Amino acid sequence: MKKYIYLFLAGALITACEGPVEGLNDNPNQFTDSPISLLLNHTLLNVASVAEAEPARITAIFTDQLTGFDRQYGTLNTYSTNAATYESLWEDIFQRGITQAQIVRSKAQEGGNTQVDGIAAILEAYYFAEAALLFNDIPFSEVNNPEFPDPNFEEQESVLRGAISMLTEGASKAGSASAANNVFGTSSTWAQVAEALKARYYLALGEYQNAHSSAVAANFTSKDNDWSIKHSVANYGENLFWQFEVEQRQDYLRVQNSYMSRLLKEGEDIYRGNAKTDESSRYDYYVSSANGLSYNTTDGFAAQTASFPVISFEEVQLIRAEAAARLGVTDDAIAAINAVRASNAVKHGATYDAYVLADFEADGMASNGQSTVSMALIHEALFEKYCSVIGLPVFQDVLRTNNAIGVPIKNANETTIPQRFIYPASEEASNSNFPGFVDQMVKTDIYN
Repeated sequence: MKKYIYLFLAGALITACEGPVEGLNDNPNQFTDSPISLLLNHTLLNVASVAEAEPARITAIFTDQLTGFDRQYGTLNTYSTNAATYESLWEDIFQRGITQAQIVRSKAQEGGNTQVDGIAAILEAYYFAEAALLFNDIPFSEVNNPEFPDPNFEEQESVLRGAISMLTEGASKAGSASAANNVFGTSSTWAQVAEALKARYYLALGEYQNAHSSAVAANFTSKDNDWSIKHSVANYGENLFWQFEVEQRQDYLRVQNSYMSRLLKEGEDIYRGNAKTDESSRYDYYVSSANGLSYNTTDGFAAQTASFPVISFEEVQLIRAEAAARLGVTDDAIAAINAVRASNAVKHGATYDAYVLADFEADGMASNGQSTVSMALIHEALFEKYCSVIGLPVFQDVLRTNNAIGVPIKNANETTIPQRFIYPASEEASNSNFPGFVDQMVKTDIYN
């Protein structure tokens, strides 16, 4: 594994040759250290490279929320990837994410800054957990430890549990502080963000009671609680989906004929609308009105200044809904689904009337073809999240539930969507503990 201990050892450099020649070769333009605020800001900003950039686009293609259309994205649409596809992501996670978070933590601990230590712990946990969900086994406890130049790959479940413990620690140190800053907009505290992320990772582990408890503890009561990356019209400050379509790779990625767009388009045989639900405005939120093929970069989810939630009110409430349904707490599941529907009514300016129990009974308008109320509620939560959250969380839902919502397989030679990302070649070349090539169609351990 590449070693990414930049800046960390700056204070430990031996300065034996001092005296008359001291400072002779100093270069004022060469950084030997950076302030903790700058490092923390970088660690925060780098979250976008995981949540909003290439990984989000690839997983949205795999789950048929979006359609890879041109050049290499046309091949991605049929699941053609290799180790090189994920090289930059591995560096984003380990070099620009985990390593920087660890440096921030070290500096914070040295300076007695408990709050910053807690914030960095939450960020470090996020990077580790997302990497484990995408790649399966990854280096964890030995990362950047000089005693382990070639860190071992640790089991996916162990990493997720370690990340959850790190989130708990981070919340205990930074909990009451606002999670809003120059990168993220939110009304949430760091404790709320940590609990929301714990709900996501407990759900992935299939621990529904813990997922429900964390979703409740997160207390995301409205869209204001979204932990969202802020965007502006400033160059490089725009929404990353907007950048990709408008400035970088026009029409490589579309909504054209995607499963998500068909669920939201009136007249399609799988349209989700009913007597209490009008999905036409949400369809317009995702699909360009100019051609009905591209995604909406004007006033939709990919508008230039549209913020991008790393974890949203909808996701947290729908984790709560699914977990409650699996636990047999029907009233709470319906209440959480209706909370999202009420928010949809405001966000999209359309009809999303509240559901009642009868709607989920056999032949009810929200029964989703299921024979029991519990299964109908689970499917409603999964479908609603599929149409509300773009990218990585939905990818995990499809894998975890063995594609319960029926995402189409877009390669006639396959029987499933890809199950994981492929380890990059750089890790194979630099780490003697590399576990070997694993095909993307092999399930990760927690879903096996």
